[in-house]
Amino acid sequence: MTLEDLYTWLAPQMQNPDAVRMGSLDGQAEQFLALYEVSKDAGTPARICLGGPDCTHWDDMTVRLVLRWGKSQPEAEAEARRLWGLFYGRTSLLMGSTLVLFADPGAGPSSLGKGGDGVFEYELRVRLVFKK
Repeated sequence: MTLEDLYTWLAPQMQNPDAVRMGSLDGQAEQFLALYEVSKDAGTPARICLGGPDCTHWDDMTVRLVLRWGKSQPEAEAEARRLWGLFYGRTSLLMGSTLVLFADPGAGPSSLGKGGDGVFEYELRVRLVFKK
């Protein structure tokens, strides 16, 4: 599972697919979605089942989605909730060539407030459990 797999699945579902980027945030755009992979702690061991890698059939990845969405708080919150709804309760999603067994977007989007340009920002952290 890669960030590009997520991008391939998510970008077409956004109002403006060109405003979705991996690993960077356009601080000038009024409507923008940035995708970041959240690194696992350096001390976290790799997940390997008894029997070794051949018996390890799934893994997980956590991603951070940062949404910048206009200068109207109700519209920004509605878009953040719509984005959250794309993941909530979803199972068996094909993202790129990877089968995501289930997605956990947490309890809901978190407000980051307004950027210096007055655009509202929200964050989602989504855990994706996928088949290896």
